[in-house]
Formats: sequence, structure tokens, C-alpha cells
Amino acid sequence: MTAFLVAVGCAACGDNLPSVPSEAGIDAPPPDARPAGIIQTKCEGQPGKPRILIYTYENTWRHYSNLDSMLAILNMCNTRGFTVLVSNDPNAINDVVLAQVDVVVFAVTSGPGMNSLAHRDLEAWVRAGGGIVGLHSAGFTEYDWTFYTDNIGVKFLGHGPGLNLATVKILPGAHPITDGMTDFPLTDEWYIFQSRPEEVPGMQMLLALDETTLPTDYPAQWRVGYHPIGWAHENYGGRVFYTALGHNGDDFKDPIVLELVGRAIEWAAHKR
Repeated sequence: MTAFLVAVGCAACGDNLPSVPSEAGIDAPPPDARPAGIIQTKCEGQPGKPRILIYTYENTWRHYSNLDSMLAILNMCNTRGFTVLVSNDPNAINDVVLAQVDVVVFAVTSGPGMNSLAHRDLEAWVRAGGGIVGLHSAGFTEYDWTFYTDNIGVKFLGHGPGLNLATVKILPGAHPITDGMTDFPLTDEWYIFQSRPEEVPGMQMLLALDETTLPTDYPAQWRVGYHPIGWAHENYGGRVFYTALGHNGDDFKDPIVLELVGRAIEWAAHKR
């Protein structure tokens, strides 16, 4: 399918870089006034399998793949036995909901939405071993919250024009998410970041874009040489996997991508 991206209050395509959204106007209400949060759907999986919350809130960019990723991961209730909650409500990030899950999947989310109470609850849950899986624009979510961006690993900077076919490399080094996997082709939008993820202590690079397989006219300013697009770490208590893949909704029909995400959820759930 054809994916799309609409910038709200910023230009985010081509050579333009996004502005940083403000969290003004989303200060926490009094504790007794916070809504419980809406769970849109739930699927009961198998006992002992990961319990996950698929969080889909977007308020800066809109992606078709937001829905595609949610549906694909929800189906893992059937294919991998996960128990799945789905919410696009920032109020669902609270201690009551988090106590029911092992992993929160930021499924092509964008922008700020959580108030300070949600920040408090999610940070405490991560530090107690809660797992995070971030897909694509999860790298441009809660952008002004330092704990979140540090936990994801690095901040999004920009991407080259359009969708381009290239090879995703499985990087050396044993890891349960990528063990036994081989390089694969994918058509996607290729992110670069404000800093080098491979330079962050404690992070293991798992996936990289092979820039030699990009179209010859792909702009030089979006080529960075060694180009990580997926990594994992345990720097803040819980396990975290992030990948820049996922702008193209067709990614979530690709069996290799689905296996990658399924393994990432299983790995991230382990410490809970």
C-alpha cells in the first residue's frame, strides 16, 4: 500500500527537518481527576506468553502504517499467543494498565501526549523491568521528555525523500531478536538521527541500512555511511528494542519484519 505522512505544525519531508513540538497545554490534572484511559480492544492469549499494550497515539504526524502495525501485532494474539491490549489514549499509560502488561509497543506513534503523571508511571514501570518496543516514529514521540528519548536511544533527525528499496543488514553479534536471520530487502523511508546510536553505551546495534543498495540518485545529505536502524539495550532497567522500520504499511505484511517484531516483544517481556 502507499504510505503517507502529514506534518502538523512542521515540515517533515524532503530536506526539511521537523520542529520540536511543545507539551504546553497537557499538564497533569489533579491525581483524582485523571481519566482511567480507554482500551479500544483486547485479545486474551496463552498463559505465560507476553502481555502487551499496543499504544498508537499520534498527534504530530499521521501514518497509514499506524493502523497496519496495530492490526499486525494484535494478530500476534493468534499467531504467537500474546495477550494484547490496544489504546490510542495517553491516559491509558497509568500504573493500573501497566501492571497488566510486560511490554508497551509504541506502534508508529508521534508527538507528545502524555501528562506528567503518565511520565511518572511509565518511567517507574520501565525501571522496574517493563519492556519497550518502538517502531518508526516512536523515535519522534514524547520528544521533550528526556527519559523517553534516552530510553529509545537517540532522537530522530530526518529522512530522505520518499520510499526507497534497499537492503537491511543483520549486524554481527549474537542476540535473540536477530539470531539466525539474514539480510533482507525492504522498501521504506530511511531515518537518520541527531547522534550516533552506536556511540551510546550499553546499546547493541542489530540492524543497519546498506546504503550501497539505495538508488544512485538518493541524496548525499541522507547518507551517513554506517547507518544503524535497529538496536536493543537494557540501560534503564527494562529491555528496549527500537527500529526505524515501519513507515511503509506493507512492512507489516512482510514475514521477516513480523518475525523481527514478534521476537523483539518476546525478548523485551523477559524481565517482567
